[in-house]
Amino acid sequence: MNTVARVALGMVAAPSAAVAVYLHGVWAGHFLDLRATSEYCPAKPLDSTSTSADWLPLRHLCRYADGTTTDLVPAYVNPIVFLCLAVAVACTALTLRSARRP
Repeated sequence: MNTVARVALGMVAAPSAAVAVYLHGVWAGHFLDLRATSEYCPAKPLDSTSTSADWLPLRHLCRYADGTTTDLVPAYVNPIVFLCLAVAVACTALTLRSARRP
């Protein structure tokens, strides 16, 4: 397999991995959970605004009455997603550069 084909494969594999890890973060972070918030944030009494969620970077925080928070999304999700996206951009740039060379 030549270099252009390898880089083009990376251009497809990296975003696919980013999507897979992102969906894992959505699942593990209880974004789709229909249970009461107190069931997946049971550590302490909850604040009046018990959770907050961000989609990019992926974050789902349990807010407790004492002012502390706990992120339900695993810590490795966002770094892996952004690393995969950076690899995809680099592979795209390398593919375009290689395609323009004679």
